[in-house]
Amino acid sequence: MTPEKNTDFKRGPLTGIKVLDLSSVVSGPMAAVILADQGASVIKVEPPGWGDGIRGLGASRNGLSAIYSMINRNKQSIGVNIKHPKGRDIILSLAESCDVLLQNYRPGKMEKIGLDYEAVSAICPEIVYTSITGVGKVGPLAKQKVYDYVIQALSGALDSNFNTNELSMVRTIIYDKVTALTAAQGITAALLARERGAGGQHVELSMLDTALYFNWADLMWNFSFEGAGVQICGDLVDAAGISETSDGAIVSPYVGADCSSYASEELIELLSMHEIPAARINRRFEVASNPQVIASESLRSFNHPRGGSMKQAKSPARFSKTPLADPEPSVDLGEHTVEILSELGLSLVEMQDLARQGVLC
Repeated sequence: MTPEKNTDFKRGPLTGIKVLDLSSVVSGPMAAVILADQGASVIKVEPPGWGDGIRGLGASRNGLSAIYSMINRNKQSIGVNIKHPKGRDIILSLAESCDVLLQNYRPGKMEKIGLDYEAVSAICPEIVYTSITGVGKVGPLAKQKVYDYVIQALSGALDSNFNTNELSMVRTIIYDKVTALTAAQGITAALLARERGAGGQHVELSMLDTALYFNWADLMWNFSFEGAGVQICGDLVDAAGISETSDGAIVSPYVGADCSSYASEELIELLSMHEIPAARINRRFEVASNPQVIASESLRSFNHPRGGSMKQAKSPARFSKTPLADPEPSVDLGEHTVEILSELGLSLVEMQDLARQGVLC
């Protein structure tokens, strides 16, 4: 499917693009929500009964998980068992009207159920089919389930945190999220190439490849040159330091002095006079009330029908000619099953029969 040339970009620059999101947990759904935030229409496909496992992860209220809500807003949800042959056929029918199909199953899974790139592109040659894996399709770990902490270990990130013989985790799922950002950029690049006549294609990326690309410029600079004669250097982050103050702490270039008699703002002002970048270290509960965050309007408050009053981060890219619409809250599992499948021509009786077979919810 190719969107109209003179689109009314009422939801953002990707208005008119349709995405079929078969992914789960973080890397795929977050890639899809970036596209959704920028105006794409996204249909999230979830297993009947339990849905995406991330629905039950982390802080929640009234059965709504905060992380699920953040990375699955602006989407429609249908419950389809893609492992069932009739479920697979529904996905293939939906794909015919979509520009993008996104999945993050382990290698071989989509081939097994008949939803791999070859099967889908045979019906939808113009589709941008995007596959996210943990470490790629080959190698000793290719078939293993992979989470962010595995990539932190493989990519050298944990070694970079080695301090006084004690390893510590990066305190956020950094590579899940960097992979999501990279996938979204790859999808839009493929859509642009299609617009220029390249046709549909398979976009593949792994969390490991993304982590290495992300790390290599600075974290791995001591390992870039091969052979002798390399001048080894400390990590770039070591140029900055944390200084404790009378009311907290700041981060700035290494000060090398006791700053505990200064208030944070006093010390920041002093450094700023000399054009030295510095910032007060916010506790997490202070971030939303930070004057710069407020001035930048980086967060949005809204009322979720299930979760109640919530704060979420806005999409960071601001567009002057194709501004983004206010996001819609995440929806319940299967909330749009009837609506979307009716558009495919299925009757309510047919859907009820498929639900009894465990194909739909």
